[in-house]
Amino acid sequence: MTRLSALLKRWRDNYYVSQFLVSIARPLYSVCTRLATQIQLKVHKNGAAIRLPNGTKIRIAKDTGIGIASALFWHGLDGYEAETSRTLRFLFERSTTFIDAGANYGLYSTLGALWNPNLRVIAFEPVPQIYEGLVKNVVLNQLKERVLCENLALASKSGKATFFLPDSETKDIESTGTLVADGWQARKASPCIQVEAVRLDDYEVHHPGQVDVVKIDVEDFEADVLAGMRRIMKRDRPFIVCEILPRSHRNERTRNIVESLEYQSYWITPSGYIRVSRFDFVRRDFHNFLLSPVSTSETVLQNLEVLWDLRCTRPAA
Repeated sequence: MTRLSALLKRWRDNYYVSQFLVSIARPLYSVCTRLATQIQLKVHKNGAAIRLPNGTKIRIAKDTGIGIASALFWHGLDGYEAETSRTLRFLFERSTTFIDAGANYGLYSTLGALWNPNLRVIAFEPVPQIYEGLVKNVVLNQLKERVLCENLALASKSGKATFFLPDSETKDIESTGTLVADGWQARKASPCIQVEAVRLDDYEVHHPGQVDVVKIDVEDFEADVLAGMRRIMKRDRPFIVCEILPRSHRNERTRNIVESLEYQSYWITPSGYIRVSRFDFVRRDFHNFLLSPVSTSETVLQNLEVLWDLRCTRPAA
């Protein structure tokens, strides 16, 4: 049997035999690849659990982020926003407090707490139905004592605010809701609800602590969130991972705030962190940026360790 196996292996590597086998296998491979892709797109996983490198498991409860659960189930930890996830995981390892603005169902809030058992997490989610899912995921992952969930929106001023919430055709509550008064959601007459909003600077007065990393995903409302946390940005100089979508206003207000606080913007891409001075450029698939309190002269960074070390050597204002 061993001799036969060795003989077959030699034949397999023969030029003419390999050509014949490939001519049969390649079409089959293409069909299987397309089929696998369609299965992953069409078959959703409602609820999921995957093991993290540190041995813990992150769990997504049923009916709480089916799109997220499906991505993790089919593709693993990097199945959802791979580059952004890696960026946050790097920062989670080294941080003491993580602020999750627009936490949605809590993927990054729970991931941060599981990734670093010493990380303090505060998750802000204004939509009541999504907030309930956030709390459900926090409880399922046994993180109730370490992740503080707030049914609040972060904004440039505290008080009541109108939140535009497009209708959803799936079990997931629509995640493109926003506080932007003149956005496409308002122009399409999306249903709206009243939510409580707070400036992070005001909130932090009653919940003091060093802030090391912030994630902002608020559908074109990021300039207001940043305006409401100027004092924290000046004092703590946190790293900020922020979704910034292409818009007709060219995100000039966001750019002005970032520059006025002496932050540098890096576009998060599979090729690395690309230093940019504006946000009004074509970027079909990648909308997340790292807003860094420090920078180097390099146009493209591969290693965030450089920025982290540089921040550590420069005391906050």
